[in-house]
Amino acid sequence: MTDKEIISRLEKLSSTLIADGMNYENVMSYFIKPMNYKKILVGKARTISVYPGDNLYIHYGIYEAKPGEILVVDGKGSTVSAYIGNLMAATAENLGIKGIVIDGLVRDKRELEEMDIQIYARGVYSKGPRKNGPGTFDETIQCGGTVVNTSDFIIADEDGVVVIPHNYAEEYVVKAENKLKYEAERLSTIQAFNRDKAIDTSELEPKWLRETLKQQSNH
Repeated sequence: MTDKEIISRLEKLSSTLIADGMNYENVMSYFIKPMNYKKILVGKARTISVYPGDNLYIHYGIYEAKPGEILVVDGKGSTVSAYIGNLMAATAENLGIKGIVIDGLVRDKRELEEMDIQIYARGVYSKGPRKNGPGTFDETIQCGGTVVNTSDFIIADEDGVVVIPHNYAEEYVVKAENKLKYEAERLSTIQAFNRDKAIDTSELEPKWLRETLKQQSNH
């Protein structure tokens, strides 16, 4: 499966399905939320690490990244200042960058809400950053408590941000697609159930429930 095919298939899924397919691993902290959600964000990561409260390497990354990519920034969870605002976001958008995920704060929320580039962050703050460095680009980072490498896949929506290791992406996409099918079938069963006429509710129970309870009782 090519990277383009993986991205196309991910766009039909969700962060929750992928998280389930990876046994709930590689999910960023719930603190990192969409600042201007419009649609699901899917693409390949370019990683940035910055000094707390400093955005020099985010500026650099904006000009180094390719169209369609997502900047993922280890901002160390800093609340010293916002890392980006409307000018940087507008530049990134015009260069074709799909999104920016920052373990830190942003500003100019009203302007960001009018843009197509998708921004994920911990929150908003008026104070601007320094531009002195140090920092890194395209090196392994942690963002939202999750390890991210350049070329890993990112899927983000209103439920959160999930990182898919590049070498295992095809496996996890297939698992998520199977979960999507299961959920559709399960929902159909739930909606077809008539509680006013039913005597036996076992047909509504998920198949794993009783077996799991039995295993627990044997421990």
